[in-house]
Amino acid sequence: MTQMPLLTSETVLPPATPPNVAGAGRVICLDGLRGVAACSVVAFHFFYAFTPTLFADKARNGFTVFDTPLAVLWNGHFAVAVFFVLSGFVLAASAPKTVREAPLMIGLRYARLALPALASSILAWAWLVGFPDAAREVQALTGSPWFRWTYQPPIPPLSRAIWEGGVGVFLEGTTRFNNPLWTMQAEFMGSLLIYGSYALLRGQARPFAMALGIVVFSGVGLFYLAAFCGGALVYAFRHLLRNHTLGGSVLGMLGLVIGATYPGHAGGEGALVSVQSWLGADGLRQIGAVFVVLALLITPPIRRLFETTPLQRLGEISFPLYLVHVPLIVAPACFLYARFGPLAPLPLAGLFILTCLAALALAGLFLITVERPVLLALRIIRTRGRARLASP
Repeated sequence: MTQMPLLTSETVLPPATPPNVAGAGRVICLDGLRGVAACSVVAFHFFYAFTPTLFADKARNGFTVFDTPLAVLWNGHFAVAVFFVLSGFVLAASAPKTVREAPLMIGLRYARLALPALASSILAWAWLVGFPDAAREVQALTGSPWFRWTYQPPIPPLSRAIWEGGVGVFLEGTTRFNNPLWTMQAEFMGSLLIYGSYALLRGQARPFAMALGIVVFSGVGLFYLAAFCGGALVYAFRHLLRNHTLGGSVLGMLGLVIGATYPGHAGGEGALVSVQSWLGADGLRQIGAVFVVLALLITPPIRRLFETTPLQRLGEISFPLYLVHVPLIVAPACFLYARFGPLAPLPLAGLFILTCLAALALAGLFLITVERPVLLALRIIRTRGRARLASP
């Protein structure tokens, strides 16, 4: 089969296109991947809340579905690694053109993360106040340790939710109003890394710095920053990629095996068991995420699947979905579980479907009322700011 270049100047994110802003030039299959990853996070949090024993066995014996690539469907840790790789890609694409632009772009990046995070923190506070005992009652029923990351009564005041959502989470890397916001600190640190280094460096010095960053950050255990560097490297060498269905399929499966399976399989004699116990661990997870992104870019049938309308719509609401699903789980979903639980598998599946549908609806509303207005305002500020910086 004749191999054609995968990415052209028309399909690559141009430097003027900021992350998470729809427009001409996006590598749209990556939007679909982001949407699927967001759904994986939703599934992980739901089942970790209501069926924690599935995730509690850190020394599994035998071979379970957690040891297969199917675990990607509910492995929230792997999904977050995919987010970081994708962020590295789009941040490299939208990097400042000059050192003078860097403060503007970094400030806009903070606002892009902080304003939706703030809105979600206020939403979480409102629902925790409305369902103050729901999470505690479910924790008593299921014993899930996940609820230690959610505030229990007395719920702190709204001022605390505003502080944690807009500022505190970026400083401390955690909040108990809406626990997925811990990634906001990681996202901003990755943004500082990419935007800062790209503002200072030019040409081949950029990919060299990213490759060095992978080695250094992995060596000190900052694997999330290594994932950002990996995504930036994929962007830097995108022009070298070629369609290869077989090679991409193998690479993607390898990425899922080493990154999306769950670590903690019981050790034992034999090399296979020893290797199996490490699969999916931090570090391998980020490598697997890079492999999956590369595989998607070079595998036409899979790429076309992620470019379909349903997955594109899912990608469009992926950030809102990530921000709103935990308040839904710890408030109304927990209220229903506490009212009728413990639930048998079939009713639990019904609650899962109901929660997913509600999360999608709420994410769509969040997209219209928060996400799009924020992006529009930031686009205007960026355009005017760049024009002012370009003036003599």
